[in-house]
Amino acid sequence: MIENGIFLGSKKFGFELFKALYKADETVSWTVLCPPDLSDLRTYFDEFSNFTKVNNIDLLSAASPEMILQFAEDHRPDVMIVCGYYRILPSKLFELINEGVWGIHNSLLPKYRGGAPLVWQIINREQVLGSTFFKFADGIDDGPVLDQVTIKNTPSLTIAEAGDLIEHEWVKRVPKLWKDFCSGTLVAKKQNHNEATYCAQRQEFDGEITWRKDALYIDSFIRAQGHPYPHAFFTYRDKKVKIVKHETDARVVCGSIGQVFEVREDYVTICCGENSVLRLIELEVDGTLLKAREVLNSIKVRIG
Repeated sequence: MIENGIFLGSKKFGFELFKALYKADETVSWTVLCPPDLSDLRTYFDEFSNFTKVNNIDLLSAASPEMILQFAEDHRPDVMIVCGYYRILPSKLFELINEGVWGIHNSLLPKYRGGAPLVWQIINREQVLGSTFFKFADGIDDGPVLDQVTIKNTPSLTIAEAGDLIEHEWVKRVPKLWKDFCSGTLVAKKQNHNEATYCAQRQEFDGEITWRKDALYIDSFIRAQGHPYPHAFFTYRDKKVKIVKHETDARVVCGSIGQVFEVREDYVTICCGENSVLRLIELEVDGTLLKAREVLNSIKVRIG
């Protein structure tokens, strides 16, 4: 029986997940731990703060994994749920909590264990994208699986749209899942470690475009790193130029890699690998949104 729990997270997905958990069984006494990430544009700290005040739930700041461990040692919760927390938790934490530490990983485990799994799935143009509710263990996302949701990938799907669809699926699924979990009727399944694949953590500079790739790859690369991520980018005249809006172009064009093929009122066409091209529509330079032709205004321009 679950009497008290910790929820750890501070982003939108975590907020919606926590609301679904809370409403599914209001007999559970929760404490919400939020990392102090007010400088992060993605933070939902205010929303967490308002919701916890209205529902008389304790909300505490958790500045480090050590503080989280200390809180668990002091209060001995029955369960802990994590969503949108990106630091490594101490292994000792997993031993302290009787019903375990559980969280969401946005891939169909055991595939895409590790960092930025949804980004990598879109970059790799997986036909089906997924997310897993699983138990934390000592390895990299290798604990038992409680449930999974899937969504269909499409040629125009952005990282924000994919995240929203996955969030929607979990919010629908969680009430029954949580009730069954609390009643002890759900049994987590072990992962097949032989089928595991991994993805590395990403930094902002990993979003730099390699124009020698074909346009379809670059298209998925851009869609995988749009808002709320920092956007894919290229460097022009010593400036980082972020791609905010683009579209595909099916034409076959012979040209130099990174060459501006044409400048139109609404877009600029760039030559990519394998005689493919991509249209750039809206760019961001030094925080200012500009039409692509305001930045790349001549067919003499080369950005590759």
